[in-house]
Amino acid sequence: MKRPSLALCVILTAIMTVSCAASPTSEPEPVDTSPAITNNEKVDQIRALVPTTMAFGAPMAGFGEEGALTDLTDSVTVDTWDSVEKLKNALTHDGVEVAATPVNLPANLYNKGIDVRLVAAVVWGMFYIIGPADAPVGDWDSLRGKRIAVTHAGNMPDHMFSYLLKENGLNKESDIEYVPSESGQLVMSMLMKGEIDYAVVPEHFATIALKKTKEKGLNLARIFNLQDEWAKATGNEPRFPMAGLAMPGKLVDEYPEIVDAILSEVSASVDKANAGDTEILERVATQYQLPIEMVKDVIPRLQLDVVPASQAKAEIEDLLSRIGEINPSIYGGKLPDKEFYAR
Repeated sequence: MKRPSLALCVILTAIMTVSCAASPTSEPEPVDTSPAITNNEKVDQIRALVPTTMAFGAPMAGFGEEGALTDLTDSVTVDTWDSVEKLKNALTHDGVEVAATPVNLPANLYNKGIDVRLVAAVVWGMFYIIGPADAPVGDWDSLRGKRIAVTHAGNMPDHMFSYLLKENGLNKESDIEYVPSESGQLVMSMLMKGEIDYAVVPEHFATIALKKTKEKGLNLARIFNLQDEWAKATGNEPRFPMAGLAMPGKLVDEYPEIVDAILSEVSASVDKANAGDTEILERVATQYQLPIEMVKDVIPRLQLDVVPASQAKAEIEDLLSRIGEINPSIYGGKLPDKEFYAR
């Protein structure tokens, strides 16, 4: 195999966490990388990059251990990204073969002329609004005048919340007291101090928030399941393709067998997680320092499903178009053409 020039992850979190990364705004700095592909029959290594949030990291818990990559490489490494710049550098300067990322980020890069492809959608929605347990469930009008904190302000959770507010006759700037926040941890802190009435958070922060506030004697609950609210507002299924896998375009074009192997590897890990496989759940629990019972509770809410990008294209375009009503720059101002979606 000839060595190609590779041009290729937070949340949840945390969305999320999450879910959820800002649009690239500057040219990335070069990074030092070792050759990924040699003249041998195997890939020298397959480097995966995942966010530090559980929601995006959980699907990759078994990456390198499922056997689908064995015939292609003797070395699989998994590193984490905790900033958009690190992810952007890896995607654009031969620093990675596959990255877990919010779907809007590779779309943004592609629209800026960087040959990055989306190969699959994996995480299909995990946002909730936490509030007083006695609040009316799903009643948007009850949010009027309330103090509502939104994690990862200016990114996917914020835009999703803003879109749903608008669809339900509310304006974020005038009908509620909008409290932007940088992280799920800050939102949880505000909840426990009584500084806000409601919080828009992804999993696993929603589960942690309920646990921590209960320990403090506060009676809170999931008042809005934003996946269900998305279905009501759009007529779609109660899920949306918020995060997936991106790869360098040249790698996708010249070595499709690597794309297939990576999708098989991640699918095997996701299937085990969804089935409650103890080994996978223990890996997730250890990596994110969470009780395994909490991991078991959170995994179903992540809606993990590996769908090849070409098959998810219509749903991805629908999502981008709708959040684009709030801020089209989050994905580069236009829908990527069909070449963006790997088969």
